[in-house]
Amino acid sequence: MNELEALALALEVEKAELRFYIELAKKTKDERAKRMFLFLAGEEAEHWDIFEEKFAEKLVDKCELPAVNTEMLEELSPKYSGELSEVDAVKIGMEQEKRTWEFYEKAAKEAEHESIRRTFEELAKVEKAHYELLKAQYDSIMKTGIWMDYQDFSLEVE
Repeated sequence: MNELEALALALEVEKAELRFYIELAKKTKDERAKRMFLFLAGEEAEHWDIFEEKFAEKLVDKCELPAVNTEMLEELSPKYSGELSEVDAVKIGMEQEKRTWEFYEKAAKEAEHESIRRTFEELAKVEKAHYELLKAQYDSIMKTGIWMDYQDFSLEVE
């Protein structure tokens, strides 16, 4: 997959994740979980903006629009159906963030240009932080590990 194709796919993944977290926020009854899902939706919207800018820069250089690999988009997009418990929603979110951060890490390694490589690397770290946030929520729900009331991690990327 070339850089432009990876950027096009990243745009679609971020859009799917944005919709996913908004949908989860609508469905959850727990206000704390709702706020977390809305926070994550806002983060994904910011990622979309970043990738859109890089995509536009690359398009200007390349002057052609790549086809999005629909098979990979299907693999990287959030999957759920029907009603979800908070536990199931958080678990799906964790799986999604893990798939996304791993894709961005791989895309960074394959990127040809330094600015695009850095963008993928930075957003991979942010997606990993999202995973950690969801993991903390899961631990809180399950009453194991780090509880949300005691933050032992940071959403700030170094």
